[in-house]
Amino acid sequence: MRTLLQAGALGMALAIIVGCTRAERPVNAGGSVAQADVVELKVESVSSGPEGLAVSYAVHNGSPREVLLVDGLPEWGPTGYVGLAPERAYVELSRDVAVLLRALVPVPENLDVEAPEVPNVSALAPGATVSSRLVVPLPLRTSLPYGQDSETTLELSAVRELRLRVGYLPDASEVRLHGTTEANGRTFRTAEYGQVVTRQRLLDSGPLSLDGVK
Repeated sequence: MRTLLQAGALGMALAIIVGCTRAERPVNAGGSVAQADVVELKVESVSSGPEGLAVSYAVHNGSPREVLLVDGLPEWGPTGYVGLAPERAYVELSRDVAVLLRALVPVPENLDVEAPEVPNVSALAPGATVSSRLVVPLPLRTSLPYGQDSETTLELSAVRELRLRVGYLPDASEVRLHGTTEANGRTFRTAEYGQVVTRQRLLDSGPLSLDGVK
């Protein structure tokens, strides 16, 4: 999978967005704020069952440019990379707040890695909408691409606030893309860590209702 060369505390180097369904305060990994693109995230349903916590959502590109969604998370097995995991999401837990993340997680500054984990990207044309679904196991457990000192577990009944964040790159023409992978009827391509980490912005759902879900 990935070889960690130096241990260190994991800091989620993504700036926190106070958000709603639109990326009204898009940020890059360095935390600077830029004028909003009209790219919108809408959560359509939140449910729980034997498979875990499921969130269905749609992203609409209302901008005049093709954008790239950073949502093709990899799946790892005992011998390494297996392929794309269309329903996978990272999970970050902080006390009673849970964030489900489909985006690139920057490598912490105090950590050296053999190779950063870079999700594949998928193109979204101007005016287009794409629907997606993610599923995470219950109880919720911290699940991030770089090592944590300890695993945090949180029962769904104890979650006070749940959010979904989806990464995107606001202008596909600026990004060098490589390879092609098909998954769930969508085409994904690989991008370079340096280009993604400096251009990525986050769509934030805002707090999601868990009424009837717990």
